[in-house]
Amino acid sequence: MAVECAKMSRGKMLRITKLNECGAVVEGAGSSLVASAFVSGTFTPNYQEVQEISLADANGGICIEDRSPVALRWVDVSLVICTLDPTMINLITGDPLVLDDAATPNTVGFRLDSDLSGSANFALELWSGIIGQACDPSGFTKYGYWLFPWVRDAQWGEWVVQNDALTITLTARAVYGGDWGVGPYDVRRDAVTPATLEPLLTPIGDTQPMHYEVSSAPLPTPACGAVTLTVP
Repeated sequence: MAVECAKMSRGKMLRITKLNECGAVVEGAGSSLVASAFVSGTFTPNYQEVQEISLADANGGICIEDRSPVALRWVDVSLVICTLDPTMINLITGDPLVLDDAATPNTVGFRLDSDLSGSANFALELWSGIIGQACDPSGFTKYGYWLFPWVRDAQWGEWVVQNDALTITLTARAVYGGDWGVGPYDVRRDAVTPATLEPLLTPIGDTQPMHYEVSSAPLPTPACGAVTLTVP
């Protein structure tokens, strides 16, 4: 059995998908957004504090030594974005959009709302570049594909308006559970010849807050504004 090892560099693309409060994909208008305008994505596993029990015997030796198992709670997510797309903010935080007074209203901004901020549920996908082995045997470019199938509890970080580029940091938690299944997108090529584009091979499990694989599926196309998502 061959193993797919990869040396990776640079973030290529990001996709956000709207979920409901149970972690299931929400179809319809404004449910999917693809962007290349992000500076970084940082992911830090968060573990429950380990409990240790140690008791010495009367001679100073170890009588009891016990340690609780390692328990993953969630993955802390930090996104730094460099383009203010109001629909991206809405999908990540739940903060409401601001519309203009055109006959068909345009989305021109958003508002920070204490009742709604942090209420959104979304899935996060990122693609990273692979160096040294850019293409598969059929000539398709390979990428590192990272999936966080249920992200929630977003919070705003600091932003600065100054004589420099403006970036915004948003933090959240990638949790397990939800109902992503194999997902609504074709994110890999199958192993037959000729290869076809397919969703994940197996569904995301109830204890799995992250998925990674090397994929030669094409990158999604970035655009300003969220678009309609229709699940086949």
